[in-house]
Amino acid sequence: MFFIKKDPETYRIIGLVGSFGFTTAGALAGGYFLGTYVDKRYGTAPWFLMIFLFWGAIGSFINFFQVIKKISDENENKSAGREN
Repeated sequence: MFFIKKDPETYRIIGLVGSFGFTTAGALAGGYFLGTYVDKRYGTAPWFLMIFLFWGAIGSFINFFQVIKKISDENENKSAGREN
């Protein structure tokens, strides 16, 4: 990719942000399988499936925002260090 600097920090940030898809897929898959299992065991379909899918989606978004905040804080600390 010729338009991206050959900087390891750039690749690290792209990797962190790119992991959102895997995190979301894993959380939703976990919610699906756990919800389906509980619903089959107790005959409550589709309630636990919907609850666990919702929790998985919320959890993945919380994780994504934590990663973005971490990257933002690191960039602020680096820029503050350069000014001094």
